[in-house]
Amino acid sequence: MSDSKATSTTQNKTSAHVTIKDAFWSKRIDLVLTQMLPFQWRVLNDAEPDVPKSGAIQNFKIAAGEATGEFYGMVFQDTDLHKWLEAAAYALELTQDPELKAHADEAWRLIAKAQMDDGYVDTYFQIKAPEYRWTSLQDNHELYTAGHLIEAGVAYHQATGSQIAFDVITKLADLLVKRFLTDGTAGVPGHPEIELALMRLYHLTGKDAYYRLARHFVLSRGQKPSYFEAETADRREKKIPNWLDIAYNHGEVDMEEPVDLAYYVASKPLIDQNIAEGHAVRAGYLYAGLADVAAASQDDAIKAAALRLWHNLADTQMYVTGGIGSTNMCEGFTHEYDLPNESNYCETCAGISLILFARRLQMFSSDSQFADVIERDLYNNTLGSMSMDATRFYYRNELERWGAKIARAGRPGWHACACCPPNLARLILSLNRYLYHEVGATHYVDQFIGSTYRSDGVAWSMSSTMPESGCVKLMVEAWAAGHELAVRIPAWSQRFRLELNGRPLHAGIDFVLSQGYALVLEELKSGDELELKLDMAVKTVHVNSRVKYDAGKVALMRGPLVYCAEEADNHIDDFWNVVVPADAVWSENAHPTFPDVRCLTGTVRYAASTTPALYSYDEPEIRSIPLTLVPFYTRYNRSLGAMQVYFRQDSRLR
Repeated sequence: MSDSKATSTTQNKTSAHVTIKDAFWSKRIDLVLTQMLPFQWRVLNDAEPDVPKSGAIQNFKIAAGEATGEFYGMVFQDTDLHKWLEAAAYALELTQDPELKAHADEAWRLIAKAQMDDGYVDTYFQIKAPEYRWTSLQDNHELYTAGHLIEAGVAYHQATGSQIAFDVITKLADLLVKRFLTDGTAGVPGHPEIELALMRLYHLTGKDAYYRLARHFVLSRGQKPSYFEAETADRREKKIPNWLDIAYNHGEVDMEEPVDLAYYVASKPLIDQNIAEGHAVRAGYLYAGLADVAAASQDDAIKAAALRLWHNLADTQMYVTGGIGSTNMCEGFTHEYDLPNESNYCETCAGISLILFARRLQMFSSDSQFADVIERDLYNNTLGSMSMDATRFYYRNELERWGAKIARAGRPGWHACACCPPNLARLILSLNRYLYHEVGATHYVDQFIGSTYRSDGVAWSMSSTMPESGCVKLMVEAWAAGHELAVRIPAWSQRFRLELNGRPLHAGIDFVLSQGYALVLEELKSGDELELKLDMAVKTVHVNSRVKYDAGKVALMRGPLVYCAEEADNHIDDFWNVVVPADAVWSENAHPTFPDVRCLTGTVRYAASTTPALYSYDEPEIRSIPLTLVPFYTRYNRSLGAMQVYFRQDSRLR
């Protein structure tokens, strides 16, 4: 593998160049700005009633010597604040909010005061267990926590110019460089995240040591002999507990549980892995870090590994909603094509990690498959994890609910392990970073979200009616000579129409299709209007026959939206008895609670027993009934009840 560090020519245009003005997404962004961030700040300060205590701010006050008491929360409790700070940074790029900035500045002041002289800052190990610092990288989340702090600091410095944030994170990063590079101390992060953070800091500062440490962490993982096995053996010999022993085993060291290397995505070196494994969030963050290193190094072997893992993940282990993680046993992967609908996990953070991974691959390949997955994940698994009023949040995102599980179907207001809500906030507020990218003089339209774009003599305004209808218009305001435009054609729109100033453009003559993008061959100019019309007809989605849970079943999509049935609209709870005819016709109508949301209604067949007997020789009664479907992201915003995404289909029923 090459050790080159040549930076990719791909650029990801950020908020300085892209401003979202969209009928659909601007509402969500405003909700995060006006509801979610203030709410989360109150939670972090233990000032919000009727939600689990956070303790995050209080922990930093204790570590800074401004309060007394005991550490509260999970070993990674600090990261709830770190992710909130990153979200606040993106918010301050979008709006002038003196109160928000004052809160964020105060948090950074506290963090800086709590930081130790050598750069270390992690309140669990400063307050609760200072003697166990660096003793269990496998489980104690020190490098994960450091990573989220560094990401927050990079974002906040870029948004506000904060010197305090910059000094905190460079001091911390320099400590890590000294320990793991200069001094050569062995170590691999149990929960990846530091890799992404170091690469962001490298791109901000140009300091090569940060890149080299990120690369070291990525490529050291899974090497033999195993770091995790050696670390565990050393802890057991010295009777050093990790945080799990302290929290759940009265401080007694577990002496028997074998190290599940696959859970830590470390069964073998990443460069040799072919199958996505382990804890889904760990895997997603790690793969995103792998893609970052691949792009910066231009190393073909690392790039091939990232693409190989992507294809296994997206082609055999991803849900139709874009969620990943098929079991709660490891909060992650089991094996290829194992995609249960009722017991799946699909953690919100895992979906976000998939978006991070996909975006990085898209940036160095300009292939629309990655933007397609971002769109699928964004509109379904990720957006659906938040209630419509942005006050309640899912940790896991099942595709089916029935029976006793309905009681737990609602979104909680907060979680004792609250990693997902602030992660969701930072993603939505940074959405402008996912809309476009450019390679050389080619400008790519990746997502159809209304916005303005400014870059190197090129400017446009884009309007979009997505996801309600498929009309996208791009109004050119400035166009530099020699530049090109490439527009994504989503996989769900097999038919599309592209027009320039009302004139139809023809494939092979006016544009060429390349890796899922329509590259416009005509030189554009100021005043031009490019219109893309996408096919928003309801599509029947068939699952690979190796997925046993969905054998003979289909899902329904309209544009990027996956649809589901809720008991609230249909007055039945046994959706498994619904059979969708192959030629079912679906009409569109307004949602009864959210008028700007489109529902689908069609006639289906319903099979019901004619006797209460558990077993019977009588044929079930089959009759036609109406079935109403709602977008998956809107589920459980009215009442609790049965919900289902996949339905049986019989091609003989017409």
